[in-house]
Amino acid sequence: MPVVEITQLRLKGLSANDPALLESLSQVRSKLQSNSRFFSCIDESSLIYIFGFWPSLHAHLKFLASPARDEILGPQEAILDFQWTIHLELDATTPQLFDAPFLAIERFDVDAANIEAYSQVVVDHARKLRSKDRGPLGVTYAWRCDLPAGSHESAILTTWSSEGHGSTEAGRHITLDHDDGGSFRCTLSHRAWNIEHTQSGA
Repeated sequence: MPVVEITQLRLKGLSANDPALLESLSQVRSKLQSNSRFFSCIDESSLIYIFGFWPSLHAHLKFLASPARDEILGPQEAILDFQWTIHLELDATTPQLFDAPFLAIERFDVDAANIEAYSQVVVDHARKLRSKDRGPLGVTYAWRCDLPAGSHESAILTTWSSEGHGSTEAGRHITLDHDDGGSFRCTLSHRAWNIEHTQSGA
């Protein structure tokens, strides 16, 4: 099944607006043919998000274990520090989802006993977001597919097109109502702007 790789990187010695960053990221994309998209975090400007598209989880893991990994990604170590990578199954989502100028990503740990209830909460959450008058919104969610058995994590991805919403309202409303039982826990909530389509997220 196709997967999207979400990788978080931290900038070293340059800003997201520096042309050298986009040049480096674009070179890697060209070599990997991963059709990646690049976002700069609004909430923490030193962070970069890469969304890469792979035919399967195995295909990406095979690359990471190969000698080609150091050859292709090695030059980026001078400007970027690796933070983490997750993989989501997004069979109904195309790379065009990530062409939006702005994006929000949220990660949730979910107890195994509450997966069904959580899924319904997310469906209701996405419907409410789409019904709000905040400009065009794309809302999707998916389960992480690279965890050991018994562990469950999902991510909600929301895109929008207006800078005003990106810097103020929209990202701060992408939050699930938690129950007192702690059946799911938000571990990340960031808004970001598309490095190739937006001059700044400020």
